Amino acid sequence: MKRDPTATLIHWLRSSFLGYQLEWILEPARFALALKGRQLGFSDATAAACILGGLRDKRPQIVLSAAQDNANGLIETIKAHCRFLAAVGVREATDWAVCNTEEIRWRSGGSVVALAANPRTARSYHGDLWLDEFAYHQDAETLWKAASPMVTRSDWRIRVFSTPNGATGLFYDWCSAPPKGWAFHRVDLDDAERDGLRVDRAALMSLVNGDERVFAEAYLCQFLDADLQYLPSSLVEPARAWIGAAPDLSCAPIYGGLDVGRHHDLTVLTPGALERNAAWIVATLTAKRTAFKAQRAMIFGAHERLGFEKLCVDKGGLGEQLAEELVEAFGEDVVEPLAFTTALKSDLATRAFRWLRDGRVRFTRDDAGKALAAECVALRRKVTKAGNVTYESPRNAAGHGDRFWSFALMLRAMDQTALPRGVGDEPLFATG
Repeated sequence: MKRDPTATLIHWLRSSFLGYQLEWILEPARFALALKGRQLGFSDATAAACILGGLRDKRPQIVLSAAQDNANGLIETIKAHCRFLAAVGVREATDWAVCNTEEIRWRSGGSVVALAANPRTARSYHGDLWLDEFAYHQDAETLWKAASPMVTRSDWRIRVFSTPNGATGLFYDWCSAPPKGWAFHRVDLDDAERDGLRVDRAALMSLVNGDERVFAEAYLCQFLDADLQYLPSSLVEPARAWIGAAPDLSCAPIYGGLDVGRHHDLTVLTPGALERNAAWIVATLTAKRTAFKAQRAMIFGAHERLGFEKLCVDKGGLGEQLAEELVEAFGEDVVEPLAFTTALKSDLATRAFRWLRDGRVRFTRDDAGKALAAECVALRRKVTKAGNVTYESPRNAAGHGDRFWSFALMLRAMDQTALPRGVGDEPLFATG
């Protein structure tokens, strides 16, 4: 006589998942939407729900993720749960007819297919539909038009879930006004902690470089403006109109940021002194992109006069050769060449926000300081149609945010831990 695995499945669910996860796994509504914080275990819960739908109910489960890596990760999580279930007596959990990086199919019936989302893929399958991190899907509206018909026949279910990704797009619209007849789950970090999730909030805050707004979107289910003035005027103005006299900076360590201009942009070098736990801008030095000798003279002259402790350099494009020259001339312990990737721009923008928010920046009280302040408030945080977050500076006659990016590179230089000359990351001898 074949044993009923229901009791084992119930024990597995109760012992492995928190309350908010169980509510998602066992949601009875045909259509359900979830707005959730990052890293709260929704993918794990979705894997469990797919096992119930596929293994127990013998229904096809179709998971469309924002990227194939996400889809593959879900399949691996399902496999891990199935191996555990098989070890505790549900042997059919690993009785697979198909098992690869994109599909699991049980011999008893039911399956899970997990793929990167695109409209063509969405039209090729039928079954219970899971749209994973839907706010990050490229052209979500077109995908929805292609995917939603797969559930119009029979009693197939739909589950849509995601973290916020800007106050724009179909997922944002649905969360603002859930479709009629849909169950709606909203689970942020506070909810998860109340249900027993243990997290290190300080570590999570460090992942977003201390930016409370990005933290709120990532973990507290709050949508940021999709086209946001990233550095509020209320934070930038005190850095420009600070009160009192400047301290003696003659003995303060000097750090620098160098943004190398492209096309018609300026090359900007921003030296700053770290004194009284604040960044005091010493000057904003500029040179035209085409004036290579002038650029080199400006940088070498500044280093001769000021002596940079650390200089962060944009090595993109024409900056690569210049960065190599500076490393050779000043030393790799002084010069840090950096490629201007999306990730680096995010790091620089959030770092500038943190310094300004903490009131630790002093611009020069002249036209150069005014120009830098203008470029700070002009910085935009945008969410593209593909769901990617970018930080952009508008192009105008004065440049393309060159002063801001040079300033942000200087702050990165200040945040680098200085090591004694000749001592690497792993010194041979203890330094006390």
